[in-house]
Amino acid sequence: MAKFFIIKRNYLFVGGLVILVALIGLMGSLIGNTEIVSTPEQTEPEIKIVSIDFDPQIVIRDITYGEEMFKGVQILPASHFKVSAIIQNMTENTMTNVPVVLTIQALDDKNKQISKEGIIPTLEPGATAKIAFENIDALGNAAGKSATAGQHEMVLAIKANLEGGASQNTEARVVFNVDSSIKS
Repeated sequence: MAKFFIIKRNYLFVGGLVILVALIGLMGSLIGNTEIVSTPEQTEPEIKIVSIDFDPQIVIRDITYGEEMFKGVQILPASHFKVSAIIQNMTENTMTNVPVVLTIQALDDKNKQISKEGIIPTLEPGATAKIAFENIDALGNAAGKSATAGQHEMVLAIKANLEGGASQNTEARVVFNVDSSIKS
């Protein structure tokens, strides 16, 4: 005696679609490029910014402006300061005339900006050099009253100089508040 199985057409159609999609995916993975790189290669910078120092030093404090409490704010306690940086050559080649640009911008008014440029004459392989930018006047001062009036962004940029041996740009950013009412 024969047994009959009754299958509804829509179940047969959906099952066929699932099998078809699985076969297409399998064929695509076999035929297509199977070499997938999910992370970019890390490249060692040619020039590294080892450290940035402020004179007077930046202090990290919890501070209250008005009724709001701000935790862990980087505060520069003077409106006149100096910035110095230690730069290191990470290559095996001697670099010459390495341009370093310091740009400071007030965050409350983007039109307020100062820029200073310096040049490192020679940087031997693996050697470090210290560059200093002096007599910098702040573009604003919180003076214990405003959280936004003293906010600054500093960008220390090392520009590429193909003739001097540097083909990469390197930069570091620091956001800090100038508040002369704070005593370190």
